[in-house]
Amino acid sequence: MSVKRSNVKRAAAICAFAAGCVLTAAALDTRLTVQKYTVASPKIKSNINIAFISDLHNSPFGKEQRELIDAVKSLKPDIVIFGGDLADKTQDIQPENSFTLVKELVKSYPCYYTIGNHESNRGDSARIKHTMSEFGVTVLEGDTADIEVNGTSLEIAGIYDAHTADYDEQRGFVNQLAEVTDADSENYRILIAHFPEQIEEYLSGGFDMVLSGHAHGGQWRIPGLINGVFAPGQGLFPKYAGGLYMHGDTAHIVSRGLWKPSSPIAVPRIFIRPELVKIELIPGQA
Repeated sequence: MSVKRSNVKRAAAICAFAAGCVLTAAALDTRLTVQKYTVASPKIKSNINIAFISDLHNSPFGKEQRELIDAVKSLKPDIVIFGGDLADKTQDIQPENSFTLVKELVKSYPCYYTIGNHESNRGDSARIKHTMSEFGVTVLEGDTADIEVNGTSLEIAGIYDAHTADYDEQRGFVNQLAEVTDADSENYRILIAHFPEQIEEYLSGGFDMVLSGHAHGGQWRIPGLINGVFAPGQGLFPKYAGGLYMHGDTAHIVSRGLWKPSSPIAVPRIFIRPELVKIELIPGQA
C-alpha cells in the first residue's frame, strides 16, 4: 500500500511539475500575436484596414524584421500607424530594427507616426522624426493629415502630450491638442496619442477614434481576471492597460505593444505576448 501511495505521490508531483512548466511557458511566451478590433461608424463608406504598431522599442522579429513585416502585410492594411516608442531610451544605438521595419512598410502603405516618451527621453527625438520623414512617413505632432481611403475621408492627427505646449518654428508656441481639435468635422477623425491615461482630455478634440500605447498591457495580466497589474502614468491595476474602450461614439484602442525583454534582468511580460493590432473600420452605427 505504501509503495502504491508513493507512486501516486510521485506521479502527482511529475504532473504538477509538467503543468507548472506549461503554465510558465505560456506566461512568458514572446511569440508575435495579432489583436483584431472592429469599429463601426456611419462616417465610414466601405471597409478600411489599419495596422497599428506601438511600443516596439527596437525589438527584433526575425532576420531583417521579416516576421513582423510579413505579419503586417498579411493584414492587407490600407494605412499603417506607428504609435510611438519605436526607439528605447535605454539604448544608445539608433533603433535600426525599427527603422528596418519602417523602410519596408512605407514602400507599400501610407504611414503615419507620432513619438512616444522613449523617443522624447532619449533626447534625440528631432533626429528620429527627421529620419522617419526622410523615409516617407508622415510625422504628426500637433498636425492633421487628410487622406481618402476607399471612398472615406479620414483626418489623422497626432500629438505627443495633451499637457504640453511646444515651440514650432512656423507657429511659435502651440498647444498640440488645441491645434488638432475640430468638433464640427464631418470626416472620420483619428488621433494618435501615446498616453492612454489622458483620454478625458483627448475626448474634447472631436475624434472618432484614439490610438494609444505606453501601458504595455499592464506588464502582467491574468486573462479573464486581471487585465493588467501596473502601467506608468496609471499605477496599479490600470484602467487602460490594453483593449478597446468606448467613450460614447469615440473608440479608444490601447495596444499592449510589441516590446520583448532583451535582457535577463528585464521585468518579464506575463501573459502578454508582443501585440500587432489590426483595426477594421466598417460602415454602421458605433
